[in-house]
Amino acid sequence: MHIPGHLAIALAQHCLPPLAKDKKTLKPLLLACLFPDAVDKTIGYVFHAMPNGRHYAHNIFSLIGLSLIVSLIWGKTTGYAWFLGYAGHLWADRKSLVPWFFPIRKYNFKKGRFAFGLSQFIRETVFLIITLIIYRISR
Repeated sequence: MHIPGHLAIALAQHCLPPLAKDKKTLKPLLLACLFPDAVDKTIGYVFHAMPNGRHYAHNIFSLIGLSLIVSLIWGKTTGYAWFLGYAGHLWADRKSLVPWFFPIRKYNFKKGRFAFGLSQFIRETVFLIITLIIYRISR
């Protein structure tokens, strides 16, 4: 999934209770929905430290650990928003390899390259626009 799709899912999540009541939860939700790709794509494709773009931040341990850290620093509500945004990202990526238990379980990480599908990007952008309209109307 590309950035527009992840953002659309996070915006849709923000329309649901209990997040919809608190405007402060939007920023951590949006940051968390992009965080796994920001970390892993940088490690894999910029620094070439791993064979592809899903490793350290695309697993259950990072999801739970970082959510706990965010909760301890910024409070329970922000931590909950972070958890939902992060979990939404991982759920959206489920159609291809998500190394849920990395590094405890071994995964066959194949060398990959950053994949950009124009038709998928357009579909996700349309999805984001529709979600933005619904989000705006619901406010």
